[in-house]
Amino acid sequence: MNYTDTYPMKRGNVLVTVNGYFGEEDFYLMHKIICDELNPDDAGYSVDSMCIGGYMKKDGILLKTSSECPYDTCCFFYEKDKLSEEEAQKVESWIYTVVSKMHESKEV
Repeated sequence: MNYTDTYPMKRGNVLVTVNGYFGEEDFYLMHKIICDELNPDDAGYSVDSMCIGGYMKKDGILLKTSSECPYDTCCFFYEKDKLSEEEAQKVESWIYTVVSKMHESKEV
């Protein structure tokens, strides 16, 4: 199983699902890793009756997160068309770091 799946969307947006992770507990783990490992300039989330939506901003780049996406997993969402190639690679490395740490934390 792949750790993630990437789905190009309309208008240059990208959705990255985190396979095997879903719901509040996994979202809070993901958010904690983002804050601890990536040291964003700003990060937060809000809870509603459907899911938890979050974000992080670092180096002027916005990366959105959610506890639930159309594929029933935690996910990342970013606007690739608004980024340079270097910035897009930076976002992909952030996602890889977070997902790797998520898997490490679940290994016992």
